[in-house]
Amino acid sequence: MPSDVRLASAASQGAPWAWLWSQGLGILCGQATVLLLAVGSVVLAITREGASARIAMDDFRAFFEPPSPVHAWFYLLVPVLALYALNTLLATWRNAVHKWRNGLRSPQSYAAVAIHASFLVGLIAHGVGGLFGTEGGGLSLGPAWQELGDGRRARVKALDLGTQPDGSLEQVWATLELRGPDGALSEPVVSYNGPLSTGLGSDLLLLVRPASVPGAARLARGSARCRAEFEGSCELGGLEVRLLYIHPPGRPGMGSLARVGLRGAPVAGSKDLWLTEGRPVRLADGSVLALEGVEEQPGIQLRRRHAPGNPWALAASILLVLGLGMMWRRFLWAGQEEPGNPG
Repeated sequence: MPSDVRLASAASQGAPWAWLWSQGLGILCGQATVLLLAVGSVVLAITREGASARIAMDDFRAFFEPPSPVHAWFYLLVPVLALYALNTLLATWRNAVHKWRNGLRSPQSYAAVAIHASFLVGLIAHGVGGLFGTEGGGLSLGPAWQELGDGRRARVKALDLGTQPDGSLEQVWATLELRGPDGALSEPVVSYNGPLSTGLGSDLLLLVRPASVPGAARLARGSARCRAEFEGSCELGGLEVRLLYIHPPGRPGMGSLARVGLRGAPVAGSKDLWLTEGRPVRLADGSVLALEGVEEQPGIQLRRRHAPGNPWALAASILLVLGLGMMWRRFLWAGQEEPGNPG
């Protein structure tokens, strides 16, 4: 616990607010936290299709939109954690000050301080992520280059699927070719629980599932036929057709959709137009340009997530590792004469 035995005895010395940093309060808060989280895990599972349907990731706001009696465990958890954090902060600060005033300068003497600080920073991480995290839109990636919206472009270079013995999907590994704003290339691998991240993990592209993505369009003009890949072009009897956008059928009964750029006869200069499968467009010379279909290719579906609590969680992890390392050093010297500190 964050306070030692000497601090716990402060209450007996008449300090009016000593209970705030007492070891007993820390124990009670810790036990209450475990109990409330256990109750919450059961409640969330039972009400997954009802009052808890909107709760996902670490977003706290869904508990209040609207408030529900079934989430009373969470409403109690918030003040318990706030009191737990205050108890940890006060006890840790008093502990550190006490050691410093007593001439303790060795790093291992402050191992517990670093570990308790990691707990506090971890609570901040949960609070920041729960209050300010946001969900973004979806994004499909395939073999063709696609803008990510932050100055980078990416495409799927390789896609590997891992399956269970019964044939069901277990894991997906998508090797991407990623081009940064400066033109630098890299090949990150995206998987379940292995997102593409920037900003110390605060901006994420999470893998949703493997998906087929439109990769090419089949076009016709009279008796001429050609195939254009996304952002590529083909020729139809002297007419250059560049594929600017492509979308598969949105729902049954609807055709595919493409936006193409035309250059050459019978178009004066260049012209962009939309094509819908099953609805040919007549050009100025009387010829008919038609979208005959869309070819799909293997790809992945991604989801954007802004998680501002992740950098705080990273800082908490670093503090925890630092504290454990300092404590391990103390274990190494246990029972031995510490260098520079004669017994």
